[in-house]
Amino acid sequence: MTHSYSRRTRSKSYDERTSLVAIILITGTLYAHRIGLYKAIFPIVWIIGLIGLLFAIKYTYKTSKRILKCRKTNNPSMKLIDRMAGIQFEHRVAGLLKNQGYTNVRLTEEYDYGVDIIANKDGITWGIQVKRYSGLVKADAVRQVVTALKKYDCDRAMVITNSIYSMVAKDLASRNNCVLIDRGIISKWIT
Repeated sequence: MTHSYSRRTRSKSYDERTSLVAIILITGTLYAHRIGLYKAIFPIVWIIGLIGLLFAIKYTYKTSKRILKCRKTNNPSMKLIDRMAGIQFEHRVAGLLKNQGYTNVRLTEEYDYGVDIIANKDGITWGIQVKRYSGLVKADAVRQVVTALKKYDCDRAMVITNSIYSMVAKDLASRNNCVLIDRGIISKWIT
C-alpha cells in the first residue's frame, strides 16, 4: 500500500510543477503583448528546457552510479559473463540453474515469446527470461516473461540478469509473483 501512497504524492508534486509552468507561461504571454511575443516567450522556454535538462542529467548520473557500483566485482567469472553474447549467457545460466537444483532445464526456441529457459524445481515449472545487460533491466523484461507463462505452460516467472533492476521492474515483479535474480545472486551462484 505504501507504493500507491507514494505514487499519489509524486502525482501531486508533478501537478504542482505543471501548474507553476502554466502560470509562468500565461504570465509570459501576457507580458508578451507589451514587448512582443518572441522576446517574452524565448527566455521562458529556454529556462524550462534548462531545468528539464538538469533533471535528466541528475537522473542519468544517479542511475549510472548505481550501475557502476554494481559492476565493481573481484569475481573474474562475472567479468567473463559481462563479455558473453546473449545465447552464451543463456547456456551459462542454464548450467547455473542445474547447480542450484533445477531439473529438466531446457532452452526455448531462438525467437521465444519472453521465456528463454524452462526449468522445474519442487514441482514448479519456471519460465525464465535471461537478460545480459550493461544497464538497468527495466519492467519490459518482467512483462515479457509474465505474459508468456501460459504459452509455455509454466507456473511461475523469473528474470535473471548480470546487471540490476529498475525500481519499476522490482515493483512489477513483486505484484506478479516474479522472482528477480540479479548480479549479486549470480555471483554467489558461481562461487
